[in-house]
Amino acid sequence: MNKLYDSIARQYDQLVKDDIENQTFPFAAYGDIQDMIASYVFDNQEPRKARILDLGIGTASLYEKIMPQKYSLTGIDSSTKMLELAKLRLPDAILYDYDLQNGLPEEIKGEKYDFIIINYVFLHFDQNYVINMINQLGSYLAPTGKILIGDILFCDYGSQKLYFENHPENNGYNYFYHSFEDIAAKTDDIYDVSFMEINEYSGLLIIEKYYESSLHFEETLVKYKSNTEKWKSSQSRKKESKR
Repeated sequence: MNKLYDSIARQYDQLVKDDIENQTFPFAAYGDIQDMIASYVFDNQEPRKARILDLGIGTASLYEKIMPQKYSLTGIDSSTKMLELAKLRLPDAILYDYDLQNGLPEEIKGEKYDFIIINYVFLHFDQNYVINMINQLGSYLAPTGKILIGDILFCDYGSQKLYFENHPENNGYNYFYHSFEDIAAKTDDIYDVSFMEINEYSGLLIIEKYYESSLHFEETLVKYKSNTEKWKSSQSRKKESKR
């Protein structure tokens, strides 16, 4: 996979922009997801800079949307060429050339982050890997920290099946597809998992430790979309199980 991204590193941002402009699969929602993540970081109320860990940072285009004074950044990617471009954008960032297939690098062991961002990465990994990685990341979260996952994501398997029945032309990619329903059911009980559907095949997951969840309060949903019924959350099920 790293060889593929090395080969397209200089064209990658344009390929994404083309999908956004033409609203084509797979990256049509990429810009919307970046905007939501950037807003989340911007709204951070801590007096200090937010500490961010970005898994699969790529060319770091997200950080053109966030004021540098709002964060300190550690990024990981297995594409050397992508990291070279990220370093040009973010000379002060700590960047690791590391294959996430092997887990997380020893260099960040014991570190705590306010935001762990995983943007269009899990489409390259199977469900066991995704669940194990999310569960492992809990130990890297600072108090009230959040895992933000933007990707090809469906609400449930039925939505996925229906989408590809209606759009068979998009089913030829060598991707793994994941759903809010599966991730909410299979991640550790310490997590609250919330999902915003962006389009038929894309969304944003916000994963927090249950008793630190900012989404316990209905009014906090409004800032993400006025159409709040598109939010799904595992909270109600977890509340029932704790009674």
